[in-house]
Amino acid sequence: MWAMHEIRYFDNAATTAISESSLGAYTKVVQHYRGNPSSLHREGREAKALLEEIRQDIASQLGVGAETLTFTGGATEANAIILNSLIWKERKGQVILSGIEHPSVSEYARLLKQLGWKIVILPAPKGFVQKEDLLKALTADTRLVSVMLVNNVVGSVQDIATLVEVVRSFEKEHNNRKIHFHTDATQALGKIGFDLRSLGVDSASFSAHKLHGPRGVGLLYNTNAGIESLSRGGDQEKGLRAGTENLGGIAAMHQAIKDAYLHLQSNYDQVMSLNAYLREHLAFLPILSPQKDCSPYILNVAHPSLPSEVFTRMLFDQGFCVSSGSACSNNAKQKSQGVLSSMLFSPQLAKNSIRISLSKETTLLEVQALVGAITQLYRENA
Repeated sequence: MWAMHEIRYFDNAATTAISESSLGAYTKVVQHYRGNPSSLHREGREAKALLEEIRQDIASQLGVGAETLTFTGGATEANAIILNSLIWKERKGQVILSGIEHPSVSEYARLLKQLGWKIVILPAPKGFVQKEDLLKALTADTRLVSVMLVNNVVGSVQDIATLVEVVRSFEKEHNNRKIHFHTDATQALGKIGFDLRSLGVDSASFSAHKLHGPRGVGLLYNTNAGIESLSRGGDQEKGLRAGTENLGGIAAMHQAIKDAYLHLQSNYDQVMSLNAYLREHLAFLPILSPQKDCSPYILNVAHPSLPSEVFTRMLFDQGFCVSSGSACSNNAKQKSQGVLSSMLFSPQLAKNSIRISLSKETTLLEVQALVGAITQLYRENA
């Protein structure tokens, strides 16, 4: 049996190890900034100044205005803020989602349906929403469209700007009725290059722990003044997120974002080479991740006969951590299968798929060892 230190981690789409620099930023802030940013005394003002300095720096990194950023407890909360705002609308309407959304979006949509909203789910063949399908789904009652930027199951990268243009053109043809366009960009931040402003979305969500920052902190980008707070209490974060800000976590996220963008291209190239190695040496398996327009950080493959739970356990017994679904759900595999079904993969492939997700810390030796283990299991269970 392998020892604990021999574990090779390939579940970075679920969460990443916090970096030393991010942890250092957290420690420094919690040790030196004891004030509440909402307090009026010197310590409070110093904490508030740091909070706004960080907000401005992250905004500059993303190419947006600081006033558009809200610090949250993660992407799940950021998604919920946007979707929850619909509950307060006097007139219910239609919400359009891709069939490959993260559970924090798709499950919230189920609540909206119970409250009388019409939910339309778009197919995403091989991981991509087609603009023709979106156009057909739009109606005068459409209030919100949500399509994730990078899919967390297979890594497909959507052409969000084109989908947004479809919505904006529809708005012009229907007396400029505003439709809110949201994207979950959690798997994109610090991993692939994108211009948030150029995407044209009204809102986007992010989490720090996907790019070697801490858990429990994230971002909401939002340009819509009509969004309501998810929680009630204080008026922190322009009234969008009540509660004392997690200044240490926000500082740690800031450091993680700075590190990621400083080395964005070199990290991308390194991970791309590892992804290419996996694709070449696992070519005997069905590869569900698209060849083009795909994040190199995620690769989804399927065993011809082993269910993913068995495949995952066998690899874990040899010291490898991979995933059989989104880590944000108790029924992770079932929801992952639903996502893959929306991509029009066969039930057998969906049932037998596993996700291999890489990070900047993944090494070629680790990838070679994983290939060896998967190859052996394939030969023994073909």
